[in-house]
Amino acid sequence: MFKAKAIQLLKIIIPVGLGIYLVWHIYNQLSPDQRIDLFKAFESANYFWVLLSFFMGLLSHWIRGYRWKFQLEAMGYSPSTTNNFMAVMIGYVVNLALPRVGEVSRAAALTKYEGVPFQKSFGSILSERALDFIILLIITFTTLLLQFELLEKYALEIISVARNQFEWPLISVGGIAVIALIALGFYLLKKFSHIPLVSKIRSFINELLEGLRSIVRMEKRWLYLLATLAIWGLYLAMFGVCFFALEETSSVGISAIFAGFVLGSFAIVIIPGGIGAFPAGIMQALMLYGISAESGFALGWILWFSQTIMIVLVGGLCMFLMPILNKNRLNEQTG
Repeated sequence: MFKAKAIQLLKIIIPVGLGIYLVWHIYNQLSPDQRIDLFKAFESANYFWVLLSFFMGLLSHWIRGYRWKFQLEAMGYSPSTTNNFMAVMIGYVVNLALPRVGEVSRAAALTKYEGVPFQKSFGSILSERALDFIILLIITFTTLLLQFELLEKYALEIISVARNQFEWPLISVGGIAVIALIALGFYLLKKFSHIPLVSKIRSFINELLEGLRSIVRMEKRWLYLLATLAIWGLYLAMFGVCFFALEETSSVGISAIFAGFVLGSFAIVIIPGGIGAFPAGIMQALMLYGISAESGFALGWILWFSQTIMIVLVGGLCMFLMPILNKNRLNEQTG
């Protein structure tokens, strides 16, 4: 028990520690004049654009809650968009404190207040995450193709590191072993399904898969796709409008915005919450386009703070309001 808790704690401490180290390292790399310019950038920023970005982010999260309805309706459940939205925001705020636990909290909230089985709700979230990652990869490869000459050096470095870290024969053997283990697992679950514990595991997996299949089965799949495009369009827009907050970044082209978006997004994937890594990623991307390190770093922090504050404020409010707004529903369930 102690070992499991220690591992879980390390999973939180190590990424956060790395993020804090990045902040300290980059700040120390700046000259005294650059540090002065960094704080001047914060003071002179036009926070109208930051506020606009704040509300664009909030709208994207509401649409995510609305889109989630389509998946759940395909499984026979009709939760309210309000509850979906609040569950989404609770998931985000929990992820800031406990990385990778937010999805579980989001599914658990809908189970408690809407009666959607946890396994099905969680399965739908997994499929949603898979789709979002595919879209991020599409944006990434599109950015690399359009800006390959500029980003070629960094792309080749990433490929070189990947080749040095992993041998392809080893990857192939590992892949075959994983497939074999999955096949063996399904065989054993089927063969010993008469055992109560195995039966429960099999039922859990089936409900997870039903959540994953919900995208294919839903009647409103075109609305789901439209909502998905709206979510990612708002992500790009809320990112892009913040560039107008600083004079030096207000005139950069769309290519710089896309490059910053890609590096910033992967920073959040690698370091939960993106603390330290997100501003560093934005800075590195914008330096390729002639933006000074201090301005790029300042913009990264402005973007990170605006969205993090929004998640903390709205997510915290949702944690408080969700039990109150669903009080009658809970009384009906217990009564």
